[in-house]
Amino acid sequence: MSTAIVTHKDCILHDTGIHHPESQERLLSVFKTLKNFKSKKIQWIDGPNINLKHINLVHSEHHIKNIINNVPTKGFFNIDADTVLSPNSIKSAFKAMGSVCKAVDLICTEKFKNAFCPIRPPGHHAEPEKAMGFCLFNNVAIGAYYAKLKYKLKKCAVIDFDVHHGNGTQKKFWDDPNMFYASTHQEGIFPGTGFKNEIGVNNNIINVPLPGGTNGLLFKKSYEDIIIPNLKKFSPDMIFISAGFDGHKDDPLADFKLTEEDFFWVTNKLRNFSDKYCKKRLVSCLEGGYNIDALSKSSLAHVKGLIL
Repeated sequence: MSTAIVTHKDCILHDTGIHHPESQERLLSVFKTLKNFKSKKIQWIDGPNINLKHINLVHSEHHIKNIINNVPTKGFFNIDADTVLSPNSIKSAFKAMGSVCKAVDLICTEKFKNAFCPIRPPGHHAEPEKAMGFCLFNNVAIGAYYAKLKYKLKKCAVIDFDVHHGNGTQKKFWDDPNMFYASTHQEGIFPGTGFKNEIGVNNNIINVPLPGGTNGLLFKKSYEDIIIPNLKKFSPDMIFISAGFDGHKDDPLADFKLTEEDFFWVTNKLRNFSDKYCKKRLVSCLEGGYNIDALSKSSLAHVKGLIL
């Protein structure tokens, strides 16, 4: 078996309200498209609830309690203009984080070659003490620290190709020389971080801000010339991907001009790297992507890049 699809139907339950871009329909569409893809190289696995102590690997007790205590019994609670809690938000978030930790277990015990976690709420904007940008908890950072804790891995890397910079992941990794974060993202848009001079405690942060209108050629060149060489220099034991598909040319929230082929290319590039240098340890987590059709097609291209 090659690739595990690790998620839970409860991730759909997080309700952000009418007209919110981070909608329940996003995951419903991804599930439908991936279920219709018949391959003997993939297997669907249910993610469990996360253990609270593993959330603490990234987030403080104060942050965790603040999110839980503000979940409404009905209607919505707005953390900020973009970030919403509804009655089932914690149920979704706990399954999302638990799915990533389950994926780590499956990969580190060599039951699968790699894994994709189509989950929500997304996570890469969530800072240790702050929910923001649609994100409550930082799924991918929790997965990386869980891998270090449980499987005694020394170094983990997160590669983020969401069109928005993952400020939360960067903030958590900043002072940890054994964690590596690299991001391609559109300059000048939310969250306003991710400049080239943001390099972390030991050059363990690599930011490649790109202009609006960036196409596949410039996107690929950024990986070939900057991110992959720095990733090789860091020499991680395991790779995580923040897989955001809002860089697609049809996405309404940004201005990149990427296609499904570009997402296949970068996935295949990172999979090849993990196969060669990381004992095939790779876990990918869904982040953004707000055109439903583009998101589902790009997610399928991503999975095809993992299973080759």
